[in-house]
Amino acid sequence: MNEFYSTVYKACIYASIVAFIIGFFTSSSTYLGAYLAGYSLLIFGIMMILFILFSHVLKTTSKDSALQILSSILMTSGPFILMLGVISFVLYLLIQYKNNITEGHISPNYNSFSNIIVMLLMLQVYLIMNNINTEKFQTTGKISNVTSSIIYLLGVLTGISSIILYTILKYYSTDGFTVN
Repeated sequence: MNEFYSTVYKACIYASIVAFIIGFFTSSSTYLGAYLAGYSLLIFGIMMILFILFSHVLKTTSKDSALQILSSILMTSGPFILMLGVISFVLYLLIQYKNNITEGHISPNYNSFSNIIVMLLMLQVYLIMNNINTEKFQTTGKISNVTSSIIYLLGVLTGISSIILYTILKYYSTDGFTVN
């Protein structure tokens, strides 16, 4: 694997972590901007990792049928695809409801579930970073089955939290009334 390429996707992932930390400790428009940047960088980093996984699968299964190649791609990159889908959905929610978020016309539960999503994503990123720095990933482009299963589980929990976040943003928007 190209050293420069791996440095770029690792830098994107580390920069997204910094953006999430900044967003976690700020409020209002700074929070929104930091989270938008963090989610965007994380999407870019995961897409670069997916490119590596796809290229390894296509190299090793070049003589197989299209169905076997598709199955192999889904088995090796499934957790990353799930994570990418959830992050894209949350990014869509932030962009769609940015006015309500910046003006404070949201339920107080929004911040709780937003923080839960960020924590789950940080845990997934931690597991991914530990595995992509191993020699096994560098040579084969695969992560361990246990880590893959854990990332799937955390991805499903993050997906459930993002659906709750969608429900909060869509149906529990307020006109600025808050309870002290």
